Amino acid sequence: MKFRGFSTLLIVLVISLLAFRAYADTVVLGSAASFAVLGASAVTNTLKTTINNGNVGSFPTNALSGTGGCGTDCIAFSGGMDVTATTANQTDLTAAIVGLSNLSSFSLSPVGFIAGNITLTPGVYSTGSTFLLTGGDTLTLNAGGLNNVSFVFLVGSALTTGVGSTVKLINPGLNDGVYWVEQGTGGSATLGTSSTFVGNILASVSITLNTGVTITCGRALANTAAVTMNNDTITTGCGSSLNISSGGTVEAVPGGSIPGPGSAPGGGTTPESGTLLLVGFGIFGLVALRKLT
Repeated sequence: MKFRGFSTLLIVLVISLLAFRAYADTVVLGSAASFAVLGASAVTNTLKTTINNGNVGSFPTNALSGTGGCGTDCIAFSGGMDVTATTANQTDLTAAIVGLSNLSSFSLSPVGFIAGNITLTPGVYSTGSTFLLTGGDTLTLNAGGLNNVSFVFLVGSALTTGVGSTVKLINPGLNDGVYWVEQGTGGSATLGTSSTFVGNILASVSITLNTGVTITCGRALANTAAVTMNNDTITTGCGSSLNISSGGTVEAVPGGSIPGPGSAPGGGTTPESGTLLLVGFGIFGLVALRKLT
């Protein structure tokens, strides 16, 4: 009886390990997920940049400038280091770009999209050749408190955020993800000075983070060219809602689903005090009129 019980336990353990291995073979961003910053031709940094929980590397050219121990130009790591990137890292990044690019999307614009103070709900969005968030404006991504949901942005060529602009994630659940996919031969991203951003940038070419950029939850991953930084802060995350196989097939995580097209933008601004006052007078007037009639 004891032997039979041990055999049963052993079989259960083996099956569990096999199931875990099958799941582990298909992971979000593959081996590229270990990077906060991944370049192809180089990674260049000016002044002090802070990296929280992620590595910095480049492949096929392992050129890391201004990323060593903190002097004038340096990276202050908290849970990460400079590493030598590999073919596998870039291959997995390519698979993620291909897989996400094949998802069905809601078209914000067939040509290019200029975002103002708007709110978007989970789903896949495409913007034609460009996506621009103008300086000082805020793009709000509202996860609605849901678990395992994704925001995926498919940008044909260039992602650009203006000076002092903000992309923020509100009401997040567990395991939510945000991906910005720069497609095509000119797929590059530029984040403006002192802007705040959320999400994993998967650029087919290059990424430029201007002075004082803060990525609160995400990564900067460039597939064929360089990542350039200047006194920035990157904290990894927001990349856990999907699995992408080595062949570029998107799969849902347990408890989640493959994201479908998103929805039309909603207003993202809070009414000013004057507007609220007018609304209050309007409601008061309606109540008074009802009493008179």
